[in-house]
Amino acid sequence: MERLMMNEPQILSALIYFGCVSAMALEQSATTSPSASRAELEFDHVWIVVTRDAPERAALEKAGLKISPDVNRHDGQGTASITADFQNSYIELMWPDPTVSVAPGAERGVEKFKNRMNWRTSGWCPIGIRASLAWNPTPLPFPTWTIAPDWMPKGTANEILTARDDTKSPSFFIEPDVLAVKEKGKIDNPKAGALQHEIGVQRITEIRLVRPKGYQPVAAFAYLEKARIFQSSEGNEWAVEITFDDRRKRRTKDLRPDLPLVIYY
Repeated sequence: MERLMMNEPQILSALIYFGCVSAMALEQSATTSPSASRAELEFDHVWIVVTRDAPERAALEKAGLKISPDVNRHDGQGTASITADFQNSYIELMWPDPTVSVAPGAERGVEKFKNRMNWRTSGWCPIGIRASLAWNPTPLPFPTWTIAPDWMPKGTANEILTARDDTKSPSFFIEPDVLAVKEKGKIDNPKAGALQHEIGVQRITEIRLVRPKGYQPVAAFAYLEKARIFQSSEGNEWAVEITFDDRRKRRTKDLRPDLPLVIYY
């Protein structure tokens, strides 16, 4: 068998060629194999706990957002809410409502909502972030717990990622597919089509949590941030910054102090 003989220039060319092929293969592998957490979870919506009947809705309306006429009553949970709906998500203003039933054993949950409502004096965070499943997840690397109040479809539950005794963090949870905006077979929020916002926004494209100085992110916070459910930065107090339509119009509206909310569109 004859041996293939190459001179030095040919050897150099071959090394460069195979080096480029290897680099391209590695790059392709990295871009086609996203991390499991990023692939399995996606942002669904954000809520803010407000006072009874949500007079804070005026701040959203003044900013040019339209509120859905429906009032959502969460039977068994003791809360009610209203929403501003968009094609792929919504902003929910939620409050503890004494006219809504509380299931036996759920009293502690109502107290938590009251503490979040009084966040300016209680030190609790008034913000909740809900994620949904893109497909079946791998086990989360920290303990979780579930709730299944009466208002939810039978046989479903919310998986709560924030520890039961955590009084400092946002409320993080994963909802069942049937309640997700991006439910299987759906592309858009079915309620959003009837709402035309004055400022013309359509889709939420980024969520950023502003955390107060001194707050140490818990495991769920770090996990969801790494999964790109939201980004975070440090500030004086809790707030959520919502970007619409990739900030196409390059405009900003700060709804503080009425709501811990800044919108970019």
